[in-house]
Amino acid sequence: MLDKFKELFCGLDVAYGEYYLNGERDHKTGKEKGRATTKRGPVTNELFQRHLNGEINLGIIPIRSDNMCTWGCIDVDKYDIDFKNLIKEFRKKNYPLVPYRSKSGGLHLFLHTSELVSASDMIDKLHELAADLGLSGCEIFPKQRKIMVHKNDLGNWLNIPYQQAARTTRHAIYDNGMGVPISEFFDWVQKYRINLKQFHGIVIASDGFPVEEEFDQFPPCLQALIRNGCTDGFRNNALTGFATLAKKRNPEGWQKEVWERNEGFTQPLPAREVQALITQYEKKDYQYKCTDAPLKNHCNSAICKTLKYGIDGVDYMPTIDSFQVLKTKPPIYFLTIDKKTVELTGKQLNQQQLLSEQLFDQADIVWQKVKDKEYRVFLNKLKAMQQPIEGYDESNEAEEEFKDTMIQFTQETQQADNASQVEAEMWFLHEKVIVFKYRTFEKFIKKNDKSAKKFEIISMLKKNGCTKYDYYDKLKLKYVWLCRKIDEPIIERSNIAFKRQQAPFEKPNS
Repeated sequence: MLDKFKELFCGLDVAYGEYYLNGERDHKTGKEKGRATTKRGPVTNELFQRHLNGEINLGIIPIRSDNMCTWGCIDVDKYDIDFKNLIKEFRKKNYPLVPYRSKSGGLHLFLHTSELVSASDMIDKLHELAADLGLSGCEIFPKQRKIMVHKNDLGNWLNIPYQQAARTTRHAIYDNGMGVPISEFFDWVQKYRINLKQFHGIVIASDGFPVEEEFDQFPPCLQALIRNGCTDGFRNNALTGFATLAKKRNPEGWQKEVWERNEGFTQPLPAREVQALITQYEKKDYQYKCTDAPLKNHCNSAICKTLKYGIDGVDYMPTIDSFQVLKTKPPIYFLTIDKKTVELTGKQLNQQQLLSEQLFDQADIVWQKVKDKEYRVFLNKLKAMQQPIEGYDESNEAEEEFKDTMIQFTQETQQADNASQVEAEMWFLHEKVIVFKYRTFEKFIKKNDKSAKKFEIISMLKKNGCTKYDYYDKLKLKYVWLCRKIDEPIIERSNIAFKRQQAPFEKPNS
């Protein structure tokens, strides 16, 4: 069972997440509160087993280091949704989604594949399905199209199901709403697990409605409302969206289209309300109300901005997906925006212009400048959603930097033929130990960093295992520094082939 479970929920193998519930709930959403941490380290069989035993809440990062994945998820944290009806809806549309109860009592809609799929394709497909099902605004995993593992960017993790499998509440759900026990789970999930061809063959269900001219160029939200209809409570907002679309398509005769859209509602709006809307639109052009229901429930902004009748670039603001911090000195921040990750410093974050430049350079994202007050709100939002990356060992990075420094030093400084030549700004290799004078090394360092202080240079040498070796030459005390050749053990001091002269206080040799 363990092997099957791990294979089904495999992801990034160098990091994982753990979540600890604290017994409290958000009074607005009803979601259970807790503490989430990202940990660096191998994702072992033991971790999966401890999860199944109920000892930990394991989170897996779906995107692998090669930017591929075998699963993705729509995280439905909307607790006012009738989950049973939702399952009925996507089964009717033949969407191969597998529903699971989440740790917070919501719903996770997984898409499992038997073959590797690019994270970018998985994200796009799940956004399409979410928009059609009225689930836009829900989190999509993977959150990144690409991750920079070599720069300590690890992506975002999701809690996997069947924690404490024997008595879990985080189980898969049958179409009738009943839970799937772990003993029946693997046979059941295979019914919906798809190969690569089937994945790319998923299409948004049409339900037999007549396809209109240029329908594929309509905003995704309006496409969904035409396919699925509009509930009575949102008819006004829906009709404003159709009015904006009509004016974009037909600036001369758009009023007729607005009347026709209203007649398409199950219960059309009164004529006076439709006429009032038309009069309002005759005086002024309006943009889509993307943040209002029902448009926001079916939004796919990344696609919308590419369509002929989609949102204008000037009105488009990128979506913040995640914000992580690597606690180095200084810290490194990873901001995922529109599913693309950029690496930032604190200075770049705090200055809107610098952020805009980095978004454009690293992710080809155009940032629309906002007022200073709004930008401070944006920064506070980032701070609230910030997740630390744990398990980072800064000493490892410092060690690697020193190795690079020594390699560069030996490449740019002349090598001596014998130990005595180190006095002439050279270095000598003795039994896999680099021998050099401090002044030679200091000169090399200051060539690249004029502000480097003597105590800083000496501290760097000592921290990385270099030692000072004293000796007498012609009754004069001298010293050199010894440093092991990269990845080689340092030899004993007594083996250094310096000619030791008699010290002033020593008795003459007999």
